[in-house]
Amino acid sequence: MNQTQNPMSPTTGEHPNELRPDWAVHPGTLLGRYLETQGIRQSELAERTGLTTKHVNQIVKRSIGISPDVAVVLETALGTPHRFWARVGADWEMYVSEQRAATTLEEAVSWASAFDVSTLLRHGIYTARDTTVERATKVLRFFGVASPDAFDATWIRPRVSFKRSQAYTVHSQNTALWLRLVERCAEQLEVDVEYKPAKLRKAAAKIPAFTTMPFVTGFEAAQAALAEVGVALVFVRQVTETRVCAATWWVGDTPVVGVTERHRRPDIFWFSVLHEIGHLLLHSRRRTYLDLEDEIEDRAEDEANEYAESVLFPRSAKIQIAAATSKRELMFLAAEYNLGVAIVAGQHGHLTGNWRTGGSLRAPFADEEIEQLERLCEAPESE
Repeated sequence: MNQTQNPMSPTTGEHPNELRPDWAVHPGTLLGRYLETQGIRQSELAERTGLTTKHVNQIVKRSIGISPDVAVVLETALGTPHRFWARVGADWEMYVSEQRAATTLEEAVSWASAFDVSTLLRHGIYTARDTTVERATKVLRFFGVASPDAFDATWIRPRVSFKRSQAYTVHSQNTALWLRLVERCAEQLEVDVEYKPAKLRKAAAKIPAFTTMPFVTGFEAAQAALAEVGVALVFVRQVTETRVCAATWWVGDTPVVGVTERHRRPDIFWFSVLHEIGHLLLHSRRRTYLDLEDEIEDRAEDEANEYAESVLFPRSAKIQIAAATSKRELMFLAAEYNLGVAIVAGQHGHLTGNWRTGGSLRAPFADEEIEQLERLCEAPESE
């Protein structure tokens, strides 16, 4: 308690309501000091207030606080304003809460340090100048939770409930980080219409033509077409150790398709977009679907793959693509079916196992294109 004098002393001529108590003072400490300076025994105070001696002793020993009813009784018996006791009690409770929160934050420091630092810095979740406790606080706020346990209950168990790859370990916390970034970006998009599956089917049918455009332009066209039917399409760069190609889930009443640049190939990118649309059209609403590399086989994933193939490739096209023997033939087929050459080349490799014939047609994304997509989809930085 940091005070220069004892304001309870009768020689000061001050009334207890003039106290400016330290925020860490329990009201029982002040009551005990006041009784001592006034020469009032605890048993006497009990008689004067109608409280039990045990109750008074529990307050003085700081086992319990001073309730509003007791504060009013003390004002009547001692002349100490009830609002004074209420203020001291509130300050003490806040102090205890802050101390408890500080302990929780200290425990959250190691939890927060497990997330990919470069991603958090790039998206402005925290800054390089922040202390470890400040970083933990900002990460908790970013996810909208109060503790690591609450994070697990809110994000890991219900949302990152994917089937783990048999070949690789997937970082659950970073996967949740990617999902939250996509969610934040989706919230910035203007998707004001109600989602209707029938309209989504029509919008999805336009996507093959978008694959013939320059990559970023095609993505913008797809994003606009899906927004018109109530679906948010968002790009967020992959986060380390997640192995996520794309995902589908819901933000409120809006379905969201999030996609990464994983593998950096246009054919995989566009197939992933249609794969996620397949989940929206074919599978249970409100469930999160994560498309992970080398994931354990699953019927829902197979059905989403079949849907994506059916949108991109009529059966006759697949037969012709598989029969092609040169890069020129693949280019002609891409023009015939109004598809990007990378899409046709990728399908040829998938159908034949021969990735050399059309390999040069599957040029990877340039860094500049990925940066353009990030700027197109990025949300305002956290404060």
